[in-house]
Amino acid sequence: MALFPYLPKNMKPNRLLPLVLLLTALSAHAKDFIIYDRMDYVGKPDLTADKLSKVFLVYESELVKPDPTGKRKHGVLNEARIRELAKQSRREGYRTISTDIESWFAEKDGQLLTPDELRTDFARMYQIFREENPRAFISNYGMPSEHLHGIRHYRPNVNNEAILAKWRQVSKRRAPTAAISDYANPVFYITSPDLVQWEKDVKTAVDDIHQRFPNKKIIGYIWPQYYSATNSPYFKQFIDPVRWRKMLEISKKYTDGVIIWSDKRDENNQIVRWNDPRIQATMKATQAFINANAKEIKVEGLQKY
Repeated sequence: MALFPYLPKNMKPNRLLPLVLLLTALSAHAKDFIIYDRMDYVGKPDLTADKLSKVFLVYESELVKPDPTGKRKHGVLNEARIRELAKQSRREGYRTISTDIESWFAEKDGQLLTPDELRTDFARMYQIFREENPRAFISNYGMPSEHLHGIRHYRPNVNNEAILAKWRQVSKRRAPTAAISDYANPVFYITSPDLVQWEKDVKTAVDDIHQRFPNKKIIGYIWPQYYSATNSPYFKQFIDPVRWRKMLEISKKYTDGVIIWSDKRDENNQIVRWNDPRIQATMKATQAFINANAKEIKVEGLQKY
């Protein structure tokens, strides 16, 4: 069969070759991008029809309990509760799971968990989820590295190399746990309107993940509000829709997906309801982004057993 069977007789195939190569390159470059919804604004509806996917997020308070012996200040896994949650995730049809244990990576009452201790405990937690939910695709918030953009915020007068050195230092202990996680789950909350620096920090974190864990999907956390950094002039203010749309575009450029997270409150500690104009502006920008990239937006709904 001819390669170009439907060409007019006077048109030579070699004239189309550059176009074919361009289309092939664009097709190869295109990739699926998934947007998970984990916003907690009051009155939020199910957003699956808007092409936002479902993620099963579990906070530390449900995963960890005090050590009955009192020896381990960070607490121990609450295995009975974890098993209940794992069964719930299967029953409700979830695949992607993000646990949120944060305190284990910091010192507590003079104790610091070793990388091997961290890996062992996370491996046990992941095992329970996988036993009860064979579809589980699981990781933990902040894997495999600390929040670089946040570290930068707290060091305004420190040079870039020193900031990166600090980031690598505090992130190092996460590596063994990241290696057994199904995907990378970094934090990309933004601290100020400076998108240029934010993109640089996202790229730095992503490049590091690609270098150390080249086969892992990257699903980062973003927030429609500025990060709740102490003494920040932008503390929990809503990001304007133009900047938010750009954040989604940058996220798509570097990652495989995002989890859009929020709590319930704004910069004045007031409850935010779903019909608030600020979140509606955010969602309008999100929908415009989805519509502009419709062919590449992957939707992961619930598959109940």
